[in-house]
Amino acid sequence: MKNVYLLLLSFLLMSCSFNQFYKDRESDKTDGEKIPIKFYWELRYGKNPDDIYKLFGEKFFQVTDKEKLVKLMNTVNEIGPVEEYNLAKWETMVVKGSNARSQYFFMYNVKRGTKKTEESFTLEKNKDGDIKIVGYRVNQDMLNE
Repeated sequence: MKNVYLLLLSFLLMSCSFNQFYKDRESDKTDGEKIPIKFYWELRYGKNPDDIYKLFGEKFFQVTDKEKLVKLMNTVNEIGPVEEYNLAKWETMVVKGSNARSQYFFMYNVKRGTKKTEESFTLEKNKDGDIKIVGYRVNQDMLNE
């Protein structure tokens, strides 16, 4: 009977997942924010568009092909060059353990020439431990023009 209890206990422990959940930690914000900062640096000063595309992850390209991204970047650049960007909102969620994952969300108010846009980034840490953009959205307030 004792062996049966030990066997049941071992099955119970094997089926458990041990995770630590962290939400909106400043250290996670700092790690994730490096990617949008690099994105805007490349837009302003970078000479090679491929350096921007390297910031995007495989998940992004499963939904949006590179040609659509190029078209989006050209359309956004027609609004005007990035003059300044300010973080308006951020969220992070990091799970460490047997079901590990890291997700980040950053929203920026961006001044592009005389116009303003609201740009949001959704990021995830991939299997290699690199944080990549998996979602990029641009909103322009047409009413204030």
